[in-house]
Amino acid sequence: MALDKRLYDSVSLAAKTIDYAHAQIHAGDSYCTTHVETVPAGLTSEVRIAAPNTTKWAHMVWSFTVDNDYAIDVYEGTAKTHVGGNVLAANNRDRNNGNSSGLTICHTPGAGADGSVLWQFAGGANKTSTTVTGRREFVLKQNIAYLFRITAAQNDVAHMLFDWYELISIG
Repeated sequence: MALDKRLYDSVSLAAKTIDYAHAQIHAGDSYCTTHVETVPAGLTSEVRIAAPNTTKWAHMVWSFTVDNDYAIDVYEGTAKTHVGGNVLAANNRDRNNGNSSGLTICHTPGAGADGSVLWQFAGGANKTSTTVTGRREFVLKQNIAYLFRITAAQNDVAHMLFDWYELISIG
């Protein structure tokens, strides 16, 4: 009996598999965006991400990198407003796919309350990166806006990377 070489490695006969998040890239339901900004000492860089009021939920991980001492705060239910001139593009990771994300994303949002603290992290010199990945994935609540903030201790370059896939909830 011949094995299907698309499903099995021809040398080891091991089944070929990819993890679920990777499969979402191939399905055209995986997106990313980034924001890079020089942040003066004591000031902030902010990104606002709003989930739509649908059952298509974003499963998100993020990564932040800053040159020196910094603090990261993530808020849920922010009242800060979307600024159309500061939109960050949600890039489909399957560049051959025309699907678009349902999230609304901007940097430097307008005035409003921060919301409730969801996640925090502080880093020092030589500890310049933090990542929420894999089992630390957050499923964003529908019809809720989130605020991601980096506060820099010095004149630092802050890099924010957001990576997510979107699925219709069956629960």
